[in-house]
Amino acid sequence: MEHYVQYHNADVRGFSCFELSPNEGFSIVTNKALAKTKLVGNRVWLIGGEGKPRRYYLCLTFIVEQVEEIKGEFQYLASGQKGQFFDPPIFLNDLPWFKDFLHSQQNFSMGLRKIKSTYVAALQKISKQPSPTIAETLGRESGAGFGSPETNRKVEQAAISLVMADYQRRGWTVQSVELQKRGYDLICTRGNQRELVEVKGIQGRDLSFIMTAKEVKQANSNDEFVLCVVTSALSAPKIHRFTAQAFRTRFDLKPISYRATLKQKK
Repeated sequence: MEHYVQYHNADVRGFSCFELSPNEGFSIVTNKALAKTKLVGNRVWLIGGEGKPRRYYLCLTFIVEQVEEIKGEFQYLASGQKGQFFDPPIFLNDLPWFKDFLHSQQNFSMGLRKIKSTYVAALQKISKQPSPTIAETLGRESGAGFGSPETNRKVEQAAISLVMADYQRRGWTVQSVELQKRGYDLICTRGNQRELVEVKGIQGRDLSFIMTAKEVKQANSNDEFVLCVVTSALSAPKIHRFTAQAFRTRFDLKPISYRATLKQKK
């Protein structure tokens, strides 16, 4: 059996691996003619990529049973019934062999392509390991509320200390109100200036983190609100500062959980 990789560019296609569903079955689309001549009876691995810097995920794998010509943006649809769907997708960037694999595939710029046996073995190995939870997958990248409680605590403490020291170095008086759960962590004053600062610590470099309802409310209604995000908080910390207006215009908010309350009988 031969193995092929198909790349899914989430930014171009408009949806990521996290939005795929096993109910949709196993399939890929491509314009490569080798799909028609080579794929049936062989295995395809679908790898998705998104964001900057690029994050790569193993989405699914399946054995191709049929290839049909279709109309539209792509010429061929390859599908099959025997496969494995990774829920959530497996984060690949940190794996020791992935950089070389990416290079061997020319950063997936060639589309559907055959995989060397060395990398087939590596893909098969991770496909047999227990799939991480969504929190563990995101935690590798962000560390902002997604990692273990102990790691989150260390990251947050390092971020708070750095931001407080930065404000004090610039002549601000800093008061911590973290325990009061106001929707911000620090009250910073300098003369007639006042900033209500919410601090987010991130273990990695991606600006992705959890915001509580109170924090979002402050950002949406209080022009004194300032968000300070500290990336690589435990290694090479860097402060990213956003005013309330900048937060409202530059960040997308997506719900990741809901509170369920039993309805009262009428």
